[in-house]
Amino acid sequence: MEFNNELITTSEYENLNFNSSIRGSYSTLQFVIRLHKDVRHHLDQDEITPEKLQAFSTFLHETIHWWQHIGSHFGFILNTSYPSFAASSFEHLKTLISKDLAYKSLVKFEENYFNEKGFCDIEELNIIVNNFYDLDYAKLFCLDNKNIKDIVKDKRLFLSIGHCFMIMWSNSMFTISETLDKDFNFIPKFNDWIGKFQELESKKIEGFYPDSNYRVSPLGIKAIFEGQAIFNQILYLKNAFAENKIIFKDFIDQGMLHGIYLEAFDLYLQIIKEDRPFFVDDALIGLFLLVCDISINPNNGFPLDIYDYENFINKNNPGLRFIKICEIISGQKGYYLERCKHLDKQSYIDLSKLLNKRLGCKCSYQTLEMFKTWANEESVKSLLKEEEKHIYEEINMPFRLFFAKYLRFQLDKFEQPEVFCWIGHHMSRAKDASIKHLFDKHRALFIDAEDGEVKPVIFDGIEEKNLLATFNKFYQHTMFYELILKWISEEGNFKFDYKWLLNERNEDAIPRIKQEFNRLFKIDIENIKIV
Repeated sequence: MEFNNELITTSEYENLNFNSSIRGSYSTLQFVIRLHKDVRHHLDQDEITPEKLQAFSTFLHETIHWWQHIGSHFGFILNTSYPSFAASSFEHLKTLISKDLAYKSLVKFEENYFNEKGFCDIEELNIIVNNFYDLDYAKLFCLDNKNIKDIVKDKRLFLSIGHCFMIMWSNSMFTISETLDKDFNFIPKFNDWIGKFQELESKKIEGFYPDSNYRVSPLGIKAIFEGQAIFNQILYLKNAFAENKIIFKDFIDQGMLHGIYLEAFDLYLQIIKEDRPFFVDDALIGLFLLVCDISINPNNGFPLDIYDYENFINKNNPGLRFIKICEIISGQKGYYLERCKHLDKQSYIDLSKLLNKRLGCKCSYQTLEMFKTWANEESVKSLLKEEEKHIYEEINMPFRLFFAKYLRFQLDKFEQPEVFCWIGHHMSRAKDASIKHLFDKHRALFIDAEDGEVKPVIFDGIEEKNLLATFNKFYQHTMFYELILKWISEEGNFKFDYKWLLNERNEDAIPRIKQEFNRLFKIDIENIKIV
């Protein structure tokens, strides 16, 4: 069968900050799925046509990106790192204003101050700038471990990847604590980590002291995310068009499998010493998707407390996890491949237990049962009631929404892990409405409309007025998080470019944004001095 490339191709940027598309994309900083008008047109049709099935495969691909960032343990930490940083910087920024130190960018101001005096003795400025770089370096390292060659050149602000990881994890833990668990009834007591990490530095444990060597992976989280999304997409298409006897090479010839989309899969095949499969339903693909799933769901520090400090980096670095799992499989690949001939729940559970044990980690699947206990905490019960009606409290509202969606995902994944791991397979083979219901339940919350504006996705059983109110509050917070990040790191005047959200209404919104900025920080944004 000839696929229509106008309906099945996606475009993703290399830095995970997707904000452009050919037929579909997911933006990790704007939290929105974007679909080309042709894809949207076919999705809106009532009749099931070949074009609609292909269009849905693109929507499935982008929805998996939403799942990766809202539903995987690593993705949740990554997804919430900058919103958490912006929120935690708020009081420090107000203090700087009170000291008449309202400069933009703060990164440039701190650099100039340090170059002039040889030190920086402004506490709030130090905290903001150091945390910013720690988060940025942690993200860059996970995106591509080879970035360490450039990261280590910063002898002033970079301490170690171990320190950067600690800041990224504890940053999100702090926001969860402030939002839902100030007494640490269920989340890790991250304040206890500092002394342990200082010990690792003093003992010169690899990765935790300045000028350390680092274990690096030849691929990063980007390649794993793309591999997981595209191979679920081709499983869906293969099953949806089963009568056409589609083979693996067909997807290469159609231009779907190339570059970043094949990077993780080809490395996996190289490590386990296998050639590319002939058939799409080969167990090699099912096993690959399980490797991706386990790789992006570390639990050493979140959601569990740290149980292996010395391997905090290696056990949380998705790229290294991916390589190690492939190496484990290579020694007994016949067994693993046999178990992946049937992509069912028991196979998922059994292989997860075995691979995590051999990886030296607590089982990523068994960890999910813990979320039932979390859901019984009074603060979490209240949050889940907010999620049911889609009406959230104002304080830390985006984080409340993210955490609620994350928790719902874990609770459902515990019951049906095979569906989330191999969604392309199960979505196209569903004989009842339960799989579709599960997929619809965990759709992304925001999508672009035909005119380019971002709109809330409509969910059955939730009043549209609630969806719209949450949408407005969420993006009001998001715009201010972005302004804070610009204030800290972007040189030059503030740029109020929200056409990605508001389209033609962008100019009308700018006076309201400035007014709200003044209300929050008690300063006109024009009075922030440009460095």
